[in-house]
Amino acid sequence: MSQIGKGVPSYAFAPITGRARWFRSPSDVIEAIDSDLESTIALVESGGTTFLSPILGRLGGIVARDGTLRSHLAIVSREFEVPCLVGADLVEVPEDGAELTLSVQDGQGGLISTAAGEGAAAREAPSATPAAADVSDRWWAYVRRVGDDIGVKDFDVDVGPADLDALIAEPLTDERLDELVQHMGRAFKPEMTRRSSFTSELFPMLPYMSLSVIDDFHTYAQRVATIDAAVPAEEIGRRLRTAPNQVSPLWIWMVGYHYLCGRECLIRMGRLRPDERTEEIRTVVDFWRRLTLAHRGDGTLDNKDAGFTNRYLSPDVVAGLTATSQRLDADEAKALKRLNATVAGYSFLYFTDSRVGIYDSGPYVQPDGRHTIVRDYLSLGPSAFAYPWATDLRPPFAGLSLVLTYDPGAFSSFEINDWGTTFTEPDQLFGAVTDAAVVGHTADGQQRSLGPEDWAAVTTELSRSHLAVYQQFADMDRRSRIFSATQMYTAGLRPFADVAGVTDRIDWSISPDTLALHPDPLDDDDHAAAIFGGALVANDMPGAFSPIR
Repeated sequence: MSQIGKGVPSYAFAPITGRARWFRSPSDVIEAIDSDLESTIALVESGGTTFLSPILGRLGGIVARDGTLRSHLAIVSREFEVPCLVGADLVEVPEDGAELTLSVQDGQGGLISTAAGEGAAAREAPSATPAAADVSDRWWAYVRRVGDDIGVKDFDVDVGPADLDALIAEPLTDERLDELVQHMGRAFKPEMTRRSSFTSELFPMLPYMSLSVIDDFHTYAQRVATIDAAVPAEEIGRRLRTAPNQVSPLWIWMVGYHYLCGRECLIRMGRLRPDERTEEIRTVVDFWRRLTLAHRGDGTLDNKDAGFTNRYLSPDVVAGLTATSQRLDADEAKALKRLNATVAGYSFLYFTDSRVGIYDSGPYVQPDGRHTIVRDYLSLGPSAFAYPWATDLRPPFAGLSLVLTYDPGAFSSFEINDWGTTFTEPDQLFGAVTDAAVVGHTADGQQRSLGPEDWAAVTTELSRSHLAVYQQFADMDRRSRIFSATQMYTAGLRPFADVAGVTDRIDWSISPDTLALHPDPLDDDDHAAAIFGGALVANDMPGAFSPIR
């Protein structure tokens, strides 16, 4: 016998041997209703699934690739006394007909075994080296893992440079695409429940958020294909690691997540089936996967699975930034807080009451044990986003980076969430900052170190730009505000197109299919909230995103 996987047993059962059979949809269950299933070991993707219920009590055993002891499948199988392993980590994926044995071993949980060499398909590509194949197996096992109540799961794969290149080069099959979409959904759904409410006195947030993510679904496949053909996603990701304040990692994150949010809203509205437009989904999600892996550089896909960190900047880059840091006295600490508060308020307004112009990376560990985060304020004036309200702005810098060093012992908890926002306990980050540097970025890519003597002037100039933007938005009617904010989000690929040199080859207008949803139903705040929230949070799935098959 050869062990091919492990899982969590729903109860302590005696070893059971049977033939593997995959069940992927209700039609598979219906086809099996009249079959003899006592020697069948059902393999399913979701531990939260209920579609096995017509045959569950007759099965010889069950293996679910996700789920926990609290999942529906674990609970019901225990009641039926059907041997079941949930959260199964499969080194090899058994084909239909393979002989499997499920057993419970003290200290090892549940084991899945098969006759050596019989009916199992190894995951690695034929040309992969043994080391790369092993990393690939463990990386995809991490993708399939469920995580805790807020979607956190330990990333326990050591991914070296060659391994990373091999992961990036792997084709995204239907099976792996589905696994990746489900990973993203499990990460996204609980994080949505932890964030602040979607309200704004200026902008109708749920209408514009719904319109923007739906437009991403309508337009991203073609835009991504144009960018990727000019400069591959992984090369863009590598270029953006060389310095701060180029493109926010949040905009990288949004490429995949906002696109899938739009898909889910359309499914919720009955305008799209989950199994439609698979090739477009593959195009966008694979672009996001390669871009993210190359940019983060450590094999993780988001801050949550990297221990709520993002250390994409190299040690040399961070050392160059901290070299200009200086110890703050009381007056300088106060001036830094005022500068930070001013540019934060301005950035939120510039990006229509969203946080996407602010990103914290790190924490980066210093030789003396202190930690540093780099807070980037991106796009303070005219930029690749081409926002009309920014055309006449003349802030002193196109972007700012705040290099903030502190004693980690000042906090009992510290996280940078997937939106790039730092949360600490106690909650006053700047109260713990001892050393700081401020770097101004010009429109032509130059950097200038700003001493404390410069901070007040920069604060004043940004306040003027803030008032200019505020006046423009205040003069708009409701429809103009909705579509300005929609334009803010739907311009998300423009910085990547700028890096690839293809901005002028892409149609950046809002899709007619999106425009057809306004004013009915997406001008109404309550209707938009029901669509957005119902699709992504208030659903009966384990994550936010529907399977693709």
